[in-house]
Amino acid sequence: FNTGPTAGQSVFHVHAHVLGGAVLKWENA
Repeated sequence: FNTGPTAGQSVFHVHAHVLGGAVLKWENA
């Protein structure tokens, strides 16, 4: 894993996609 601002943004981006997908699944269920 890289460290630094870029790595932090990548981690946040992935988490945002995962959480967003989970919310959409719950709303459409």
